[in-house]
Amino acid sequence: MKGLRAGAAALGLTSSLIFSLTLGVAACSGDSKEIPGKSANLTQNGTTVSEAASPEPAPDEPAPDEGPIMAGDHAIIRQEAVGPLRVGQWRRPVMSFVYAISARAGRDSEDIIVVRGIGKDTVTLTFDNDTLRRIFVTHPGPHTADGIGVGTPFTTVVARPDVTTSRRGTGQVATTSRMCGVEFATDSVALSTDNAARKSAASSPTVRAISVGYCKR
Repeated sequence: MKGLRAGAAALGLTSSLIFSLTLGVAACSGDSKEIPGKSANLTQNGTTVSEAASPEPAPDEPAPDEGPIMAGDHAIIRQEAVGPLRVGQWRRPVMSFVYAISARAGRDSEDIIVVRGIGKDTVTLTFDNDTLRRIFVTHPGPHTADGIGVGTPFTTVVARPDVTTSRRGTGQVATTSRMCGVEFATDSVALSTDNAARKSAASSPTVRAISVGYCKR
């Protein structure tokens, strides 16, 4: 009798052990479902916690009116830029690839420098506190991507649907919403207080000066 009882007790212990082991294996090998777009973390007590995946950073927005900076030997006029020159640049990198033809003091702390070396083009730069504030074009050469530059008939400019015109003194000035900060004038004096600016002598109005400055919207 004692032998039978011992055998039964041993059999019961073995069954309990096998049953416990089976439950343990089932718990460990149970399938876990993941939610798409989320990752699972296991805490110390075995609880699964889902975390939202980190969103991917949004791509950088392109700078306004970007495009080619040169067309052959001539600079392309864009929003806040003429060729490789961009409004807001420091003086030293700007002057490292152009050379000055003349320089003089302007109003307040401004320095007005006529430079050459953007291909075959000559432009006038206005610096304030060593920062390029404006690019002034009074010579043929630099032009917009669609060909508007000094010498273009003013009627060609105002024919564009996004152009607004105004009058300053004896000159007409046109601005375009597509290139904020860019002004086209029939008289360079209308855009500049510089007494060296050239006045229009043409009987039919043409673009005589183009000013590229900060976009203020």
